[in-house]
Amino acid sequence: MILKKDNYQIAISSLTAARNDHYDGVHAIYRLAAQVPIPKGTSPDGVQRLIKKLVKDLSVQKVLANRISIHEEMFEIDFYPKGFQMVMTRGQFAGLQLELAEFLNQTGIMGIEIQDGCYIDDPEDSVKSVSNDLINFFPEFNSKCFGARGNEPMEIINCSSFELED
Repeated sequence: MILKKDNYQIAISSLTAARNDHYDGVHAIYRLAAQVPIPKGTSPDGVQRLIKKLVKDLSVQKVLANRISIHEEMFEIDFYPKGFQMVMTRGQFAGLQLELAEFLNQTGIMGIEIQDGCYIDDPEDSVKSVSNDLINFFPEFNSKCFGARGNEPMEIINCSSFELED
């Protein structure tokens, strides 16, 4: 029997699974991500209902998601940094992941977990030419450092074969 990892175990796995350029003092954090599984055999109408419920549930959280990508087997939820958020050590990155784990566990959303695929993302922003006073070297997983602003709509991208209503 294969035991499923919980969010804290996934967060701790960032100590070995995350690429070095996620905490190297040169690159800003690109994103933190979560996922919610789509049960096998769910009809397109069922997926439509699930996405509506997920959007509703995410819109009342302390940190607002920026984007939901719909895949065949899951919804991927992205939280993008506000400004330049940078961690300098592997331990600091794991600490940020543990804060994300705590947040996800408190959402009340069934099956939500850290999407560890973001541990292998290519960081987008090199901060070599950015002034140090524009970089937060001690980010926390909160609405000051991550997620959409209150007036930003959540982007929904359909990467699946499901035909969904707008």
